[in-house]
Amino acid sequence: MRTLHALAGVTAAALFAGAAAADEITIALGAEPTSMDPHYWSGAPNVAMGRNIFDHLVNPNAAYQMKPGLAASWKALDDTTWEFTLREGVKWHDGAPFTADDVIFTFKHAPDAGLKQFSPYIKGRVVKKIDDHKVLITTEGPDPLVPNNMAAFSVVSAKHGQGAKPEDYNTGRVTIGTGPFKFVEWISGDRIVLEANPDYWGGKAAWDKVTLKPIKSGPSRIAALISGDVDMVDYVPTTDVAQLRKNSKIEISQGPSARVIFIQLDVSRDVTPYVFDNAGKPMFPNPLRDWRVRQAINLALDRRGIVDRVMDNNAVAASQILAKGFFGFSDAIEIPKADPEAARQLLKKAGYGDGFKMTIHGTNDRYDNDSQILEAWAQMLTKIGIETQVDAMPKATFFSRAGGSNPEFSFSLSANGSRTGEASVPLKAFCHSRWPGTGFGVYSRSRYSNQRLDPIIEEALVTIDDAKRLKLFHQAMQICMRDAAHIPSHYQVNTWGLRKGLNYAPRVDEFTLPYGVTKG
Repeated sequence: MRTLHALAGVTAAALFAGAAAADEITIALGAEPTSMDPHYWSGAPNVAMGRNIFDHLVNPNAAYQMKPGLAASWKALDDTTWEFTLREGVKWHDGAPFTADDVIFTFKHAPDAGLKQFSPYIKGRVVKKIDDHKVLITTEGPDPLVPNNMAAFSVVSAKHGQGAKPEDYNTGRVTIGTGPFKFVEWISGDRIVLEANPDYWGGKAAWDKVTLKPIKSGPSRIAALISGDVDMVDYVPTTDVAQLRKNSKIEISQGPSARVIFIQLDVSRDVTPYVFDNAGKPMFPNPLRDWRVRQAINLALDRRGIVDRVMDNNAVAASQILAKGFFGFSDAIEIPKADPEAARQLLKKAGYGDGFKMTIHGTNDRYDNDSQILEAWAQMLTKIGIETQVDAMPKATFFSRAGGSNPEFSFSLSANGSRTGEASVPLKAFCHSRWPGTGFGVYSRSRYSNQRLDPIIEEALVTIDDAKRLKLFHQAMQICMRDAAHIPSHYQVNTWGLRKGLNYAPRVDEFTLPYGVTKG
């Protein structure tokens, strides 16, 4: 914990310094946000930072159950109209009242800001002000998931957000929220400093001051925790969990993650840039378009081996791109059993008995053991005759090259943690055909398209009856996984390390929220 210098020999001053320090906390973050603009990017580091400073209409708790946030309550008036009653008495950090005008502005700003990744949650939904504390959200068709989607993005100030750019948020000029902490400063690569919002509607935080220090290196984060330089760390490396449990000065908080690690394969282009024949020449047709090749890759992956050896048993083998326990998870989809011989036979039947060459791309600083996962996948694929090289890079480089209108890579590491606690986002954003500007297929680097699957997803998204919608979700997920354009590997397990005497309920969304850190 941070300490203040006490005056030598002055007992009262020393006691006062200790009391002051008890209200400060320093937390090491494994992943630094890329902007203070909460609508810049939908990645977990950015959304989590937004939760510290801003607020959502609906706030998911640690288990991702939907709870009132800036909306005190909500109800469906009919199949296409939802009424949200806003919380009264909420103030922005500058003292201005929070009103329906801020919600209306957010609906205009969030879909088109930054990397435009919040459009799936807002497009097709129109907000109308009834009074300062009541809005109606109407949809083009029946939409049972409006409250869940309201949990995915922060509400920003209409007064300060009008015309603001990401740099205005980064410097703090317009970083005015309603959340539990106020923005003080961000020195990229060094620290983010927050101070408690004494007027927070949910009650004042236990900490007057929070310092968030980005420490990308796992060993360096753990060393900082053990030495007492920081009070808490996230993304505890899997190799350190067992040892930290033996340390009497350290607490471990651990729980299952909503995040699934999976592979995206280019199934749309006739020639894909990082797949070559054994002579090193581009291949036509692209072998990844052949289901037998994709299924061979699926069978080549030893998921349980990855969990045991790469993740040190701090992960769970995955069957689909949705976490178990979330609405829409299908128990009928089995975890594929590794079968290299069957994989080789499939390649042979597809006409690739002699194999081919490929490069797999991914991050080396974003997910637990990401570069090691890439190496493990490459070894498994090479074993069945697909000679695979690894190109791992910093997340900023990877994400700038991996997405957009023309994804660069042929075969890449991906991840998803449903922001809504159910299957609509992975199905809509990854498994549906890409329809630019609609949110359909927005995260799909594979450009996967199945004309039989699309209408099932579309029907599920407008089905009010939970039982019918669940059946459609199951059907859609089964088709998407069978086509193997997105191949799941494993679900992460989220682990935090804390100084003895601190508590933190593990969150399935892997967010590190200082407001949730308590003493005692």
